[in-house]
Amino acid sequence: MLTRRLREVTEDCSERGALLERLFEAELGRSARTRQMQVAHQLADLAARLRCDMVSARAERALGRALAATGDGQGARAHLEAALATFNRLEMAFEAGRVRVLPAEAVGGADRESAVAEARSACATFERLGAAREADRAAALLRSLGVKAARGGSIGVDVLTRREREVLVLVGEGLSNRQIAERLFLSRKRVEPMSTTCCRSWA
Repeated sequence: MLTRRLREVTEDCSERGALLERLFEAELGRSARTRQMQVAHQLADLAARLRCDMVSARAERALGRALAATGDGQGARAHLEAALATFNRLEMAFEAGRVRVLPAEAVGGADRESAVAEARSACATFERLGAAREADRAAALLRSLGVKAARGGSIGVDVLTRREREVLVLVGEGLSNRQIAERLFLSRKRVEPMSTTCCRSWA
């Protein structure tokens, strides 16, 4: 489905960034390392053409994850730190938190102190945002590093409805209100107030 959609959108369309990242994650799940790197480089090429910071951050994250999968922790960390810096500059706290977990996983026991600090920061971010699944992942990483990590409970997750949480995920992917409306089969007029609510909750 992702490959088919990629054939339908133009080469310089920003939507390609989200599609390529999803495709990368699918290849990561299949452990297809050569294909992972190919998709990551496609994402990097798109970022260079568009000169878009958000797409660039996605590309750096993908390259870092691809290198981590090959065991190149040092190379992976350089790309992941670049992604983290960009997401922080764009004030995308959720995406920054997702990236923080990755260098900690890539470094692991090789630099336990740094890994623990990154995982703790990610866990705190996810707790604040009410992102329960991601907070659980960060807490599990801390436990694997020998650190007690009791979850404090999700904050703010009950404030949003199920549909608003779906919109929040798509906002985090950089989709416009029009694109979100098309993805969820809703009217743009209905998406706009939900997207505003989600952004306020996220801030």
